[in-house]
Order: sequence, then C-alpha cells, then structure tokens
Amino acid sequence: MTTNVVPRSLLVILRLHLGAILLITDAGKMFRDQPFAAEMVEFIEIMLKRPGWTWYQHFLRATVLPHATTFSILVMIGELVAGVCLLTGTLTRLGAAVAMVLFLNYMFAKGRWFLSPDSEDAAVFFSALVVCLGAAGRAFGVDVFLARRWPRALLW
Repeated sequence: MTTNVVPRSLLVILRLHLGAILLITDAGKMFRDQPFAAEMVEFIEIMLKRPGWTWYQHFLRATVLPHATTFSILVMIGELVAGVCLLTGTLTRLGAAVAMVLFLNYMFAKGRWFLSPDSEDAAVFFSALVVCLGAAGRAFGVDVFLARRWPRALLW
C-alpha cells in the first residue's frame, strides 16, 4: 500500500538547511565591522530606485528607514530565533512562520513576487512553508517531546 505522504524524517533535511541558512546570514550581520543598520539602509535605498511594490516602498520610506536601527535589530533577532528553532526542532512551526515573514519582506523589498524567476527568497519561503505545514520538528527535534506532553498545541 502506498501513500502520498512525505515522512517527517525527510523534512528534517529541509528544516536543518533552512535553520543553517538563517544562522549563517545572521552571523554575517552580527559579526561585521559596521552596524547592520548601515548596510540595510544602503540596500533599501538601492531597492527604492528600482520598480517595485508601491505600497511596500512607501512602508520602507515612511517606517523602516526612519527606524533603521530598530528594524535591523528585529531582523537579526528574527533570523536568530527562527534559525535556532529550526535547527533544534523546538517550536518549529513558530520558527518557520518567522522565517516566512522575513523572506516575504525580503521579497517585497526587492520588488519580487512568488513567480519572479530570480527570486531565491520565494524558494526559501516555500521551504519554510513546507517545514511549517509538515511539523518537521516532530522528527529528530525537541518538538517530539513537546507534542507528547501537549499533543493539541499547534506550535510544534
């Protein structure tokens, strides 16, 4: 008898890959000579010169740029939390959801959408979606133990 279900143990590979990506990029932001906020502002200013989502560009100009330090810290915390959650398999769905929000924002900042052929952020967004929907932390992760204790909780 065959089923159309992917074993969670295969999703572990995707979960670990996504967690590693987030932690590596976060480490690059934390351990640099200049603050990440400066690089983020430079990136946003370049992206604002390109065609993109008008409503999101307005958000970047009106909200993100004036508070660049705060948003750069939020990005680094989000990447760190999501990366640790995914690597350890702890609160995997929450970590994957945070990753999806991050990658969606990266996509919008670049003026891309899911069908843009050059949007690697879209590919990683869908990886996070699969990890979230597949509850990938319930195989070889802390979520195994959390799910045994609280089986109805949606976070794992």
